[in-house]
Order: sequence, then C-alpha cells, then structure tokens
Amino acid sequence: MRPTLDVIIPCYNSAATLQAAVESAVSQPAVENVWLIDDASIDDTRLIMSDLAAIHPKVRCEYMLENGGAAKARNWGAMQSQADFIAFLDADDVYENNVLNAAYLGLEAYSYLSLVRLKLRPIGFPEHYLNHPQFPTAWERLQMTVGGNTVFRRSIFLACGGFPQDELFRIFGGEDAALGIALTRDSVVGYLFEERDPAVRHNYRPGIHAERLLDAELFGKTVSGLTIDHQNEAEAVTRRISRRLQEVKAHSTFEEAGTMPLYPEYE
Repeated sequence: MRPTLDVIIPCYNSAATLQAAVESAVSQPAVENVWLIDDASIDDTRLIMSDLAAIHPKVRCEYMLENGGAAKARNWGAMQSQADFIAFLDADDVYENNVLNAAYLGLEAYSYLSLVRLKLRPIGFPEHYLNHPQFPTAWERLQMTVGGNTVFRRSIFLACGGFPQDELFRIFGGEDAALGIALTRDSVVGYLFEERDPAVRHNYRPGIHAERLLDAELFGKTVSGLTIDHQNEAEAVTRRISRRLQEVKAHSTFEEAGTMPLYPEYE
C-alpha cells in the first residue's frame, strides 16, 4: 500500500478565510483527510467547520476545550491523524494546485527525509518589504522557519514531540523555527523552492510571524520584551528536540531486537 497523507489546519477565529484554505486542501489529489482543529474560537469558525464537513467527505473536525495556541492545535491534529505523512496549512493561507504532489513523492522515495518544505508565495505584502533589495534572502529564511508550508513524515514529527508548546512561544512565537532548526541539524529536510514549483499562497495580515521576521531581517527591528535569556531558552528547546532525534537515530541503527534482562546493583 502507498503511504497516506493528511492535511492539518489549526483554526482560531478563522471564519473569514477557512473555506478557501479547506477547499485548496481537499482538492489536492494525494490528500486522504483534512483535519480542522478549532482552538476555542469565539467567532463563527465552528459553524463554518461544520458546513465544510457536510460538503466535503475528507474533512474531519476536532474542537479544543480552551485556547492553547497553534502548536497545541497542530499537535492534536497530528495525534488524531493516522497518516504516514502530515502537512500543516494555516487557516488564512491557500494551497496552489498540486502543491503537495512532489513533497509526497519525495517522502515516499527517500525514507531518510524527515520533512519537505513547500515554496511560499507572498500575497498582499506591503511594498516596503517586496521592494527591499534583501527581500529574497529574508524570504528564503522565512520559508525555512514557518509551519504552514511543511509536509512531515509523521513518525519523525511525533518522535520530536511535535511543535514545542513551551510558554515562551505562546508569548513571542517561534515554535516553528525551533522545530525546523532541530530537524535541519539532525535529519535531512527537503525543499521545493524552484520557480516552477507550485506554492503555498501566504497571505499578509498585520502581526503574522512573517512580518516580525521581515522587520528583523530587513529593518533591524527587535521583538519588544525579547531578551538574551529568552533566546537562550529557545535554543535549549531546539537542543531538546535534537537530542530526541539523535536517540531515534541511535535506536534505528541498532541491529539487535528482542528482549534483554537488566541486572541493577542496589545499595
């Protein structure tokens, strides 16, 4: 049997954009299920989810009891899915046609790939970003750190512990980057950034991670309240994920299998 692929979309007050995101996901030929994880929205998101599930047989809905953030919602979706590969899409972004095909084939062909990143296409971004001479370099870094363009091998994603849910990231964001950096340090990450590759249409709205990263990269702006201690804490989380990946690699390369008695010495 060929591997299966699910899409997971965390939803928080996403009533205005969710339909477009879902329709772009269910139209992908490789997708088996689209999981919508409501993160305790207070708008009409749940109503929209219900309507979409009634229309599209691929749509599955889950509801968080209280708001826990995008990382927790994504991780919950990964736990509900039983697919071999899982893709994450933000509720205000849209897949272009057939964007998941090459990522699926790559993960299927190369068992050592942990993650494939899809190209991001900036939509509606202000001109002061797009016209900056360093925009292409900053955008490439963005493509390697966000979560909404990712297609994971689910077993490796779960081994990492999913997206980190530390309180630090609830305050400042950046859980996508912590996981992404660890995977590039201790596994192989593929990417599809060529001009001919279809993309995730990344829609601009004030306050998104892309805005903060571009402000920092292009204009030297810093995140208010973010200290060196916070950065060190984020690096410690990345190292924690790397350690888990190293343990998986050590376990998978050990050739023996079966049971082994242990003989501890007690004082």
